[in-house]
Amino acid sequence: MLSLKNPFHDAEVRPHQRAVLRALLWFTCSAVLLFAVMHLYIGDTWLAVAELCLVGYAALLLYVLQEMDRLRTRSLLFIVPFFVVMMYALASPENGLTVFVWVLLVPLLSHLLLGRWQGMLVAMVFMMCAGVIFVFKFEMTPGMPGLIEVVHISLCAIAIFGFSYVYEVSRERTEEELRRLALVDPLTGLPNRTRFRDVFARERQRYLRHKTPLSLLVVDVDHFKRVNDTLGHDAGDMALRFVADILSGRIRKTDIAGRLGGEEFGILLSGADIDYARPVAVMLRDRVRLRPFRYHGQDIALSVSIGIAELGRDGLDFRSVFAHADRRLYEAKASGRNRVVG
Repeated sequence: MLSLKNPFHDAEVRPHQRAVLRALLWFTCSAVLLFAVMHLYIGDTWLAVAELCLVGYAALLLYVLQEMDRLRTRSLLFIVPFFVVMMYALASPENGLTVFVWVLLVPLLSHLLLGRWQGMLVAMVFMMCAGVIFVFKFEMTPGMPGLIEVVHISLCAIAIFGFSYVYEVSRERTEEELRRLALVDPLTGLPNRTRFRDVFARERQRYLRHKTPLSLLVVDVDHFKRVNDTLGHDAGDMALRFVADILSGRIRKTDIAGRLGGEEFGILLSGADIDYARPVAVMLRDRVRLRPFRYHGQDIALSVSIGIAELGRDGLDFRSVFAHADRRLYEAKASGRNRVVG
């Protein structure tokens, strides 16, 4: 059965990342521009030039931000030069101890824009660079900051790094759980209709590119209302879980079984034409029929009817393929139930 786990890939755009990147770009276009003017005024020309280049780069990215995909990569391509210019500013002899306060932005921005692992790596690299610059800059300088000042700065930087990392871990877990809840049927644990259609769309692309066959099985529990009416909704829920376990447990890992709604399930057989799908459907039908559902010590016979359709043969979109499978499902029910039509 296809895994539901869907980690955030680079191609995905998280709304908060776009908002943070936009804020950082606006900050660069305003505050960094102000710093560039100040550094130019005091004669720190090379730092001013670097800052002006960064401002121009930020303005360009801000202009095309709405059209940008692969946002995490674009964020990395901006945040690295942003931090490099920051390191240059830290090393400048024109800047004193207070400039090191900007190092506290490094872990925060890294985790917000790049996620847990990339953010941690980038933050560690640039915070270590800042530490090296701090030591070399003030080691031989009269009036070097005392131990207390150094400890304050170091502990504050470490704390912000730790809090940023913990926050990002917690946010990713919460986001993943919300994503899982949005894509999984809470009763059976199977993919819901939304997830099912997403997988169909992906498999459709494979079909269009490589002509990889795909078959859809629509499965409906026969006389399900009778189970609810005679034994209660708790029995009905258990019966649906029972059928879901059989369907998901008897297909390949490359296939996917989902709950489409009510007592109706769907199965996508990847790389399978309708000739392959028919015996699979018969096997699933027989498996449900021959394995009685046990409820409070009572064996209850269940059966399913199945309609089959094939991508290409029965249409090129989900609506068309599903309509053909659904029509055949009702043919199976009309011909006596516990049947496979396709």
